[in-house]
Amino acid sequence: MNKFVESLRVQAEKHQISLTEDNIRQFEYFKTQLLEWNKKTNLTNIIDPEDFATKHIIDSLMLCKLGDIKEGARLIDVGTGPGIPGLVVKMYRPDLKVALLESVGKKTRFLEWIVNDMGLYDVEVLNDRAEILAHDSNYRENFDVATARAVASLNTLAELCLPFVKAGGTFIAMKGKGPEIELEMAKKALDILGGRVGELKNYLLHDNMSRSLVFISKVSECPDKYPRRPGIPEKRPL
Repeated sequence: MNKFVESLRVQAEKHQISLTEDNIRQFEYFKTQLLEWNKKTNLTNIIDPEDFATKHIIDSLMLCKLGDIKEGARLIDVGTGPGIPGLVVKMYRPDLKVALLESVGKKTRFLEWIVNDMGLYDVEVLNDRAEILAHDSNYRENFDVATARAVASLNTLAELCLPFVKAGGTFIAMKGKGPEIELEMAKKALDILGGRVGELKNYLLHDNMSRSLVFISKVSECPDKYPRRPGIPEKRPL
């Protein structure tokens, strides 16, 4: 029995996510290649097939289910790691134009290889820091959607992600259970950066694993000084 595929089917049905056989083949190939690379260089700590299906694939696909991302949107995944969630979302939504931003070279080398190997188009792999790239006019306020699945606090993530989002766009933060305290702490940062809290969508990923999607609307342009230089958003959150 293929535990990954079986778990993927079960969890997709549970969350009412429609998967084609092509989707399943792509996700299985991605999983196989990522875990093969993982033997040589640490790219992910999630190696159990069932956990991979749930925590990497299904959790990423909740962005597609709950995110209301429009057709042909331009999306940037900040701190994508080995492509979670950005590359998984791209596989499921090939209409999207996706930028995968990751500062760790070994992870972007994998991403460049897998994107080429799988023949994925409209995917840009960016080996850079958000604090630097967000000041590049080719990327600053040029995206419909920015997303991040990171352990950083929301006020830090807002400074790293909102400068990429155009006015009228959305930053979707993937958080764990109960992000309300973080939202309260992020009010000042959002006011400064041109963001406004929209919806908060909670879901139960698996058993007692509560997750949240925090939707922050970009209502005005970010002041030019943000984000601050590398490391400062984490050390001195707004």
